[in-house]
Amino acid sequence: MISESVEGRILALTHKFKSVMNEYNKQYQQLTQEPRYQISALRKVGMALRDIAKEIGVHYNTVSRKLRRNSPQTGYDPVAAHKFSDVRKRTSLKASKRNDHTDEIIRNSVMLEWSPEAISQRIVVECKIGEKLSRITIYRRIEENRLQGGNLYRNLPRFGKTHWKGGKRNKKAGVRLIPDRIDIAERPDVVDARERLDNRKGDTVHGQGAHLVTLVDRANRFTLAKRVFSKTKNEVSDAMISMLEKVNSVLTVTLDNGGEFAGHVRVSEATGADVYFAKPYASWQRGTNENTNGRIRRFWPKKFDMATLTEKAIEDRIFMLNLTPRKVLGGLTPFEAFTDNILKK
Repeated sequence: MISESVEGRILALTHKFKSVMNEYNKQYQQLTQEPRYQISALRKVGMALRDIAKEIGVHYNTVSRKLRRNSPQTGYDPVAAHKFSDVRKRTSLKASKRNDHTDEIIRNSVMLEWSPEAISQRIVVECKIGEKLSRITIYRRIEENRLQGGNLYRNLPRFGKTHWKGGKRNKKAGVRLIPDRIDIAERPDVVDARERLDNRKGDTVHGQGAHLVTLVDRANRFTLAKRVFSKTKNEVSDAMISMLEKVNSVLTVTLDNGGEFAGHVRVSEATGADVYFAKPYASWQRGTNENTNGRIRRFWPKKFDMATLTEKAIEDRIFMLNLTPRKVLGGLTPFEAFTDNILKK
């Protein structure tokens, strides 16, 4: 139990702390020419820094900093101080961010349909430290381009979510359709760490006339995809086996409970992979799939007729997907993480 005296001291210290922080957190405004003349005049008559700050309405640290920065041996000169300030603004690291180089990076990256988040992460890999830009800054640049009549904004990836509106769910949905199903609870813990390669997650991206079967590596997000014209267990199993034969090895595959994956035993026998299934309606156990599907939907939205695509068109798009920087990979692309080879400038 805290005594009243101790409680009173804590309240007093808290109030003092808040007062100090409020004083420090005042919105910062750069000094104009007139306050510099005031500082010079008041300093000459011997006024203290705190009194000068109170007189012109700024924090005393601001006055101290201005005097320290702009006082040569001859003393503080308001005209020279203003010139020094202009020079610092023009040559500062922040000012140098806006240049033709970063504008070109943004323009070319948006044309590749990269998101501002991906562009921001990639700039860290490709450019100097001083050229790092936040996603908010990149959005602003794109908006500036739009206001000037440009159309970069049209290449921004846009997609939405359809949220579950409630209702009764069958917790065993899909489970009865999959013989010899092994639950994700039995999957080795090392898979959850995402540090070991060759652990993949599989899913189907539904379309009109055809569908995509996808396999994504949990560690490097490298995506394999193959089109199927029906979701029968045999055709989907054949597609998975065909894709997995192209990689060096595969240790585990984690799937959802769709009936198209009922032929998982044949996949396991053909590839040597252990196959596990997420729990029904547990989308958080399949975050990698959800993210990858959302990226694919950016260029092939729902109700798009995938049967009209050529095989080359599908390969080219998946190739571009694997060449898109990822925040989770520190700005690298899945292709770079897969090959363990950072592109040299």
